[in-house]
Amino acid sequence: MKKSLSSRLHIISLGCSKNLIDSEVMGGQACASGMTIADSPHDADVVIVNTCGFIQPAKEEALEFILALVEEKKKPGRNLKLVVAGCLAQRYGKELLAEIPEVDLYVGTGEVGRIAKHLQSLNTTKPRRAAVVSKPDFLMTAQHERLLSSTSATAYLKISDGCSNCCAYCAIPSIRGSARSRQPDDILWEAQKLAARGIKEIILIGQDTTAYGRDLKNRPKLSDLLSDLASVSGVRWLRLLYTHPAHITTDILEVMADHEKICRYIDLPIQ
Repeated sequence: MKKSLSSRLHIISLGCSKNLIDSEVMGGQACASGMTIADSPHDADVVIVNTCGFIQPAKEEALEFILALVEEKKKPGRNLKLVVAGCLAQRYGKELLAEIPEVDLYVGTGEVGRIAKHLQSLNTTKPRRAAVVSKPDFLMTAQHERLLSSTSATAYLKISDGCSNCCAYCAIPSIRGSARSRQPDDILWEAQKLAARGIKEIILIGQDTTAYGRDLKNRPKLSDLLSDLASVSGVRWLRLLYTHPAHITTDILEVMADHEKICRYIDLPIQ
């Protein structure tokens, strides 16, 4: 029988909305393991800093949070466990372990689904500081409970992870792995679960949402997914983020025009 965790956990989520969902998944797993959520790092026994490691300002922000928490650990009588997760840990985990050894554990993006196990390891008599940087192949499903970070009626829904565009200027494929799409039925199930929790606006995200389905055998189309999501009862608005200008197709525009629930809004980079 797995030993339940009774510690208080605080999660600091940095960077993009995709990282935020990873934080919500980690929070859901931690709560399922018996942990409770602390509103402040000062009230927590364990703090996870889920980092961004994409651009220089994001790296600097993450390091500021980490170093501030290292100082918190040093306070007399403070038995704080510090975990650094996410993109910075995936990209520089081994180097960070050597440079900032006060951190108890570094875990990369591939370890999101195993965070409860990693948190459990911190409770051993002599926990070993480590950097667990595995293949970045984690892909959440609707079976992963999310601890929603907002009390608003809006929530993100990740339809895919990773990217296979391999642009010369971008490190995302090495941090997040190749493009991996969720099955349409699984996405619809999560949308229904979100609607049942009172969510009215669902924002679809991924590293490249317009590349959705290209990696799956049945090659589902984003336009069909949008049409199916528009039929979910209780959802009033659908919004599409992280599109790619080279992958916008006529059928996507047509389905946006056909459904009032789909916002007339396209988020895309111009570089």
